[in-house]
Amino acid sequence: AAQNLAVFLKNYADWLRLTLMDESSHQSSSQKGPQPQISELNQTIQEARHLYEAALHVRSSILPPHHPEVVASKFSLAELLDGPTAIASAAAAAGANDVDVLDKQRANDLREEILNAYNVEEIEQSGDDGSGSVANSK
Repeated sequence: AAQNLAVFLKNYADWLRLTLMDESSHQSSSQKGPQPQISELNQTIQEARHLYEAALHVRSSILPPHHPEVVASKFSLAELLDGPTAIASAAAAAGANDVDVLDKQRANDLREEILNAYNVEEIEQSGDDGSGSVANSK
C-alpha cells in the first residue's frame, strides 16, 4: 500500500510542478509567486520519498534483492530522487545544492544495486556485425 500511495504522491507532485510552471509563465513580474503551492509541492515530494523508503525497507527485509517488487521500489525511489525539486526560499536554496548532490548519488547507488541484483555487467564484444559493448547477465 505504501508503494501505491508513493506512486500517487509522486504523480501529484509532478502535476503540481507543471501547474506551478504554467502559472509562473502567465504571471507578470509584479506578482509574487505561489508560496503555498511550492510548500505543498515540497511536502508532497518528501512524503512520497518517506513512503518509497518505507516500502523499500519492508520489501528488502522479506524478499530477495532480485525480486520485482524490490526492484520496482528501488527504481521508483531513484526516479523520485533524480527528479527536480522545488525550493521555497533563498535560504533553503543555499543548502539545496548539497542535498541535491546527495540525492543524485543515492539515485545512482539504487540503480547500481538493481544491476548488481541481476549480476549485469558490461562486456566488450567484437563481432562481425560491428557491435560494441553488450550487457551480459550471469
